[in-house]
Amino acid sequence: MAHLAPNNIDGTGISGKGRDTRVAWLFPSLARGYYWQPVFKEFVARCPRMAVFTCIWPGFAPGYENAFEVHTLPGLGYIDLKKKLPDSRRGFIWTPLSILKKLTAFGPDVVFASGFSGWTLCALLLRLLGRSRVIIFWEGCSVQSVGSSKVKTVLRRWIARFADGAVSNADEGTTYLRDVIGMPQDKLLCHPCQVPDLPLLCSVAGEVGLPDIRHPVFLYVGSLSPRKGWRHLIDATRLLVGQGTQEFSVLFVGSGEQEEEMRVAIRDHQLVGIVHQVGAVAYHNLGPYYRSADVFISPSRADTWGVAVLEAMAFGKPVLCSKYVGTRQMVSHGENGFIFDPFDSPQLAGYMAKFIQDQSLAGRLGARSLERIAPFTPARAAEALANLALQAH
Repeated sequence: MAHLAPNNIDGTGISGKGRDTRVAWLFPSLARGYYWQPVFKEFVARCPRMAVFTCIWPGFAPGYENAFEVHTLPGLGYIDLKKKLPDSRRGFIWTPLSILKKLTAFGPDVVFASGFSGWTLCALLLRLLGRSRVIIFWEGCSVQSVGSSKVKTVLRRWIARFADGAVSNADEGTTYLRDVIGMPQDKLLCHPCQVPDLPLLCSVAGEVGLPDIRHPVFLYVGSLSPRKGWRHLIDATRLLVGQGTQEFSVLFVGSGEQEEEMRVAIRDHQLVGIVHQVGAVAYHNLGPYYRSADVFISPSRADTWGVAVLEAMAFGKPVLCSKYVGTRQMVSHGENGFIFDPFDSPQLAGYMAKFIQDQSLAGRLGARSLERIAPFTPARAAEALANLALQAH
């Protein structure tokens, strides 16, 4: 799955070329991107002259204070052109023109630009002026990110013609860039870049203090929004309870626009005491929740990647993963979890029942999750990305 670029890093961790190469990362928003910070810190060890440009910056995570340079820009906005599906919007991210001034002042040799936004166009403008190379970071594919718009596909093909390369977390992402967008295979790198870092997630020691929580515990981590599919997990839970199964718990960690709807659903379906609604938890405080769980569930209707799946695997947990989540490629069906259709609640309930009926199953499959995720670390991601930047330069 992962195709690493040749290793150009010397024994000190920084090549001579890496010391002099200026690298810019363009992300319209890093509001929930704490998992990038360990990668950026490792990247700076290889290419010290690196800076991140974004409009939404949540601040440094504990232990990463000022580990790399960050420039925040005002003016981020989303122009909503059409509400196409219940779970998605059609539109584009407004690009603040100040990014051109900021980038020009920084003078990058290489720019990593997220997706095919106006930010990427600004990076390509610098490239046309002969000032930098541009690498597109394509997180992965989903119904939302790919879509069916022919105009969008044509624009992306045009942008890709001027890019010097692209990197994606998943095989599906690089396949899309090659077969649909038309980028040459030799310009593409497939390597999971958005990966978990246990020390960051374990900034708080101890276990979760929930009263009367019954094992096995099924954990959900994510926003409470239609796209994330939390209702499908509620429906599966209701089916199990209706069949007389009550010796288990479901833990929802996260907040969002549908918090009150979830509260009402738990009450109306008489799931109080089985379903626990935790609410928002700081990223660096998530570790105890992963540790306390037995099985992780991602019922999303559309996720280009889905870092929470990898986080659960890093804690040695088996995963029940929606077939619409990019990180499903890290789940081998029947080996370290099961892949399911979130719209098929009986199917999800059946997989949950396996762990309820055989409580040793979680440990066996979880051990395989740990083996599967072990090679994918922030250090390896940073090395692959640094090598790609140096080759482009």
